[in-house]
Amino acid sequence: MACIGGEKLTKDRIHAAKVFSANLVTEEILPIADYFGNIEGYNEDKMKVDVEFERGRVLNVPILSKSPWVYELEVDRSVVFDEGEVFFCKIRNVLVDDYVSDESLSIERRMNIIRPVQSIRQTYFRWDGTMASAFDKTA
Repeated sequence: MACIGGEKLTKDRIHAAKVFSANLVTEEILPIADYFGNIEGYNEDKMKVDVEFERGRVLNVPILSKSPWVYELEVDRSVVFDEGEVFFCKIRNVLVDDYVSDESLSIERRMNIIRPVQSIRQTYFRWDGTMASAFDKTA
């Protein structure tokens, strides 16, 4: 499932193609993820940024090259709630960097390598619960 609020170019494209990708956001790619999430999608200059993209292996979806875990998703159906929409999807492919599934490394070690980020209302947290900043290049 993915919930997307408001009117956005991303949502328009999901409606048109019925596919999209979900990329795990890490401390390394947080600045670009924050940028993509906060810059108006209809802005012609939005994609004039230095970021490495690839195409999905199964679906024609863009993926962030530096994301260690990516889902290629096909929309099965959606439900509109107020200003948001929930997309129910079929997972068509999962792309995972080798080190993520390396069982010779402890879970804690893998998490320290991956360094995933979560957000709550525009506030970002590292996997250990400490604050992260989209603009903190030392993270």
